[in-house]
Amino acid sequence: MQGKPISRPVPMAKQHDVPPPRPSTTIHDIPGELLELTFLHIPSTAGIIRAAATCKLWRRVIGNAGFLRRFRRRNGPHILGHHSYYCEDGRTDFLPFPAPAGKEIAAIDVDDRVSLHFLRKSNSCPMHLELHDSRRGLLAFYRRGFSIIVCCPWTKQHRELHPTRPRGNSHTGLLGIFLLDADPDEMGPDLNMSNFRVLCVRLIHYCTENSKIVDASVFSARDDRWLQVGITAVDDIVPWETFPGQFVLVGRACGSIFWSSKSTNVIIHLDESTGEFSDFTLPGEHTGIDYSRWNLQVIGVDTSSVHLVRISGDDDLELLCYDRGIGACVVERKVRASQVDSHSDEVTQYRLWYFAAVSAEAAAPECIVQCTPQSDFEYVWRFSVDTRNIKLERVQELNKYGGQAFPYELPWNISVCS
Repeated sequence: MQGKPISRPVPMAKQHDVPPPRPSTTIHDIPGELLELTFLHIPSTAGIIRAAATCKLWRRVIGNAGFLRRFRRRNGPHILGHHSYYCEDGRTDFLPFPAPAGKEIAAIDVDDRVSLHFLRKSNSCPMHLELHDSRRGLLAFYRRGFSIIVCCPWTKQHRELHPTRPRGNSHTGLLGIFLLDADPDEMGPDLNMSNFRVLCVRLIHYCTENSKIVDASVFSARDDRWLQVGITAVDDIVPWETFPGQFVLVGRACGSIFWSSKSTNVIIHLDESTGEFSDFTLPGEHTGIDYSRWNLQVIGVDTSSVHLVRISGDDDLELLCYDRGIGACVVERKVRASQVDSHSDEVTQYRLWYFAAVSAEAAAPECIVQCTPQSDFEYVWRFSVDTRNIKLERVQELNKYGGQAFPYELPWNISVCS
């Protein structure tokens, strides 16, 4: 007898044998840490602004103060060029840099964006404004009549400030106007017209008491007020009334500002962060030479020392070091410029020496420029000086009249993407 075929039930597939459908992922699933690491490798500010315009998540990552600080440290500022100020005629010109690779600013006319014509059109700003400083897209000017103009050429905004008047019968001379970073609790890197700070340093002579002081005050745009941060008596440095050319700015570096007294060997130092004044004396006897930025400059500052270079006599270059610990300034090295110059056969007879920025493109405090006594400026020699060596190179003269050059940095403005 033929048996019936045995049918076996087909086992059902186990549920865990079928892979579950994968959930869809979006741009919002990318971890913030990975986004930040990616954005840090974008080479240009323009690229960062475009990324911030993509979506709210990316804008939130890029707008974080910690990211902006890290991006600035990694990529450095984007210098568009220099504003050069010529004291002879009160003219300020902008000299643009060629855009570095990857840092171009698309569809933006740089010359138009940094033009100062908007100041000249303002009733509060006359034609003659003396440029004193630049910082992160802002410029600071001195206006005759003792007011300060701070402006942002990029946004065409400006503000006029009036420092607090000294008490009683007094005469005031300006020693300098300096832009500072925003208040310490302002975490972002953006310096703008709502959070800037400006330092004003003045020489004040009180006629009744016949006393003289140097006064430092800071204006905070956020707090909308002036605050005196430092004061020092200078009667022993300025024994007679000479305003304001008795002091000359000889350097600013690493949060320190230095002035030289023309009538003595004394250097006055101001700490920007604390407002504390101090002073030290240069080595050697004062021989009646008037110190100025043409023959004395600070070339380096650290926590323990200040380095300066001085032109002494007709041909001597002196590298000086002030030791903060022992409170003394000594000559570290002294050379004759003619010994450094290996091209003495190309220019004959007597030479003039002075410190200058040959052009905005070569602006640096450590440049010594030599020219012929006729000062025809057909060519010059530049000496790059530091605490270790003196290097000579021939350069083309582009800035005959030695205009002071102030770097202009592309301002941060992530908010334009909001």
